[in-house]
Amino acid sequence: MPLHDSSYKHWTGAHLGIWRRRAIIARQGLKSSLENRWMRHLLVVCWAGALLHATLLFALGQLLVTDGLMTQWTEHLNPALQAFVRTLTQWLEQHPEISVRTTENILFYVVSGWLLPLSLIAIAQVIPHLITRDLSSNAITIYASKAVGRMDYLLGKFATVFSLLALTWLGPLVVAWLIGNLLAPNWHFFWHSRLALLNTLVYVIGAMFILSLLALGVSAISRKEKSTVAIWVAWWIVGYVLIGIAHETKPWLRHLSFKYDLDELGLAVFRLHDDVRLAQENIPILGEMLRNVKPETFEALRVPAITGSVIALVIMMAVACVILARKLKPE
Repeated sequence: MPLHDSSYKHWTGAHLGIWRRRAIIARQGLKSSLENRWMRHLLVVCWAGALLHATLLFALGQLLVTDGLMTQWTEHLNPALQAFVRTLTQWLEQHPEISVRTTENILFYVVSGWLLPLSLIAIAQVIPHLITRDLSSNAITIYASKAVGRMDYLLGKFATVFSLLALTWLGPLVVAWLIGNLLAPNWHFFWHSRLALLNTLVYVIGAMFILSLLALGVSAISRKEKSTVAIWVAWWIVGYVLIGIAHETKPWLRHLSFKYDLDELGLAVFRLHDDVRLAQENIPILGEMLRNVKPETFEALRVPAITGSVIALVIMMAVACVILARKLKPE
């Protein structure tokens, strides 16, 4: 009699699909990166920024209504300033489709730009947990021997970076929008600020996709953790140098900086020039204040270098895909 029954037995357990395996890869990578103390500190800073952003939205909401706290605070000012603030606030309250829309759209563009460098630092810390360590330990060979293909492996690692960026960038912005409008004096703030939320989702999610793919490409360049992190940080820092050089030599050099390309992409999505022009035309005092701004600044807002930036980002992502295809080739 055999020690073990080798006859066929139908599987009675729960069936787990391929997406469960991909989720395990993503969850393990995210868990490993969050074990880093500095990564947790970075998350605290990002969400503290979300709290500050929500506070700014609350203060903005109080300024856009005649009986708000900001208006009451101006009672301590001299009569001339009180009259000015009262007149401006009454006008802003009567035109929320302009005041709420423009101010929140500009504010979300600025805050998303503040959070981007923090997200780039987070990517630098997660890069060793992506493909670099698997290359150095030959873990990819073990992955290949399991029921996980190269695409499943890449999707899991891609989800690791994408999830991390959702924690450091997208999540704080969306939560700030929700809390800020919940604390607003009127519910119509949700409706009038919908464009700011839509632009934020389009820009940030698109940038998250691009950065996740670029991070995978950089992590697959070398087996050494310090080398891949150094390459990412150097690419980021050298980009600032190239922007300065481009002003004096060849303008196309600035597109070698992925940070510059993402900034131009943000200008194209948020269309700040339209908001500034609309505010100038409808808020008299603002038009007077912006008269001294250089025309070059408005021109840069009106016509961002979106064509060159898109082409440069597509080339960067294509190079990242080539690196991944070569480095993850099955043995």
